[in-house]
Amino acid sequence: MAGIPQLAERLYPDLRAPSKCTEVSIDIYNPAERDWKHRLSEAIVARVIPSLYASHGGVDPLNRQAKATVEIHRRMEADRFLGLVLSDSPEAQWRHLLDLQAAGMDLETLLMEIMAPAVRELGEMWLNDRMSFVEVTTKSARLQHMIRSLGRPDSFRMTDGRASVLLATAPGEQHTFGLFVLAELFLAAGWSVSLEANTRLDMLCELAETRRYDAIGMSVGSERFLPPVREQVATLRQATQSNTSRIFLGGWAFTAAAQSLDDYGADLVALDGRSAVERAETLLIDR
Repeated sequence: MAGIPQLAERLYPDLRAPSKCTEVSIDIYNPAERDWKHRLSEAIVARVIPSLYASHGGVDPLNRQAKATVEIHRRMEADRFLGLVLSDSPEAQWRHLLDLQAAGMDLETLLMEIMAPAVRELGEMWLNDRMSFVEVTTKSARLQHMIRSLGRPDSFRMTDGRASVLLATAPGEQHTFGLFVLAELFLAAGWSVSLEANTRLDMLCELAETRRYDAIGMSVGSERFLPPVREQVATLRQATQSNTSRIFLGGWAFTAAAQSLDDYGADLVALDGRSAVERAETLLIDR
């Protein structure tokens, strides 16, 4: 082995005289230099790249792919559930929901992304004369019963020590599915919920005055019930002026309303259940 350097010198005499190129090559493969560059590479991967993603609003491609996969799965499950609803098979619908829950899907996702799209489709089919009002009402009632069964057993009871909300449909409104979904979301957020569907305005005012709710929410599902809403809100506010209840509105009617959402006299108008809960909590902080 000792003769190898001498043999190399005879075959390649230029190697004996160091050049700039040789010096660079030696530096690159210096163990200390290699270790330093390895640490630098690790620092770039661990700190610099994530900060670049964050500053540019980027998403890790792997995370983006995982989220896309989850979204596709949810849409497939929602379409499957809609098919079961349209096939008029309550047992299969219920079994499907239980299977999703057992697989780890939380209640909010079940309500907002699996069941709610099915009810919206039922409404569209009724508006387009593809399903009778009786059929829509029957199917929606079954789904409401499933919501109550999926939720906690203490649903819709007043409890001391928690923020309280009275949820009601607008007088004359028959679409109550969204109200039941909203009630479950408020319960999940720790609120005490009182639910009043198909209740007259004077009775709502009496409840609001005597029970002193922190917030009162009124759901409007059909645009034909929008015209009197401003007056109804004013009446509710008059009944609750002694306890400073916050009043908010929600429901599918507001997503297509031509009138500004600020014209109804409420403290807020929420276009979906999640934002209704979050913004209602903000109202209490600002009260």
